[in-house]
Amino acid sequence: MKRILCKADIALFIIIVVIAVAGIVWMSGAGSAKTAIIRVDGEVYQQVSLSVDQTIVIGDVRIEVKAGAVAFVESDCPTQACVKTGWLSAPGASAACLPNRISITVTGDSGVDAVAE
Repeated sequence: MKRILCKADIALFIIIVVIAVAGIVWMSGAGSAKTAIIRVDGEVYQQVSLSVDQTIVIGDVRIEVKAGAVAFVESDCPTQACVKTGWLSAPGASAACLPNRISITVTGDSGVDAVAE
């Protein structure tokens, strides 16, 4: 009876799986955010590093930076849409508290060379 798989086939399969897993791990590091720009009335208020946990209070709005992400955690606006946006960590992500005229934009290397429209 003829064998379907030999030792070389199994070794090749293991090598392919290891290369695939290494590629996934390597690519997951691409696009890590570095900073968040906080604007008030359209003007840059503060640029914060996402690698340092901190709390920023602007009037009745509280913004937190924790574990490489940023979020509106408290606001006096009626709909709480800014708070419901959640934690932002990807480059290009943004949120705004329109009644208080405050916005957050995450910046960093997205790992993308170009975007086609």
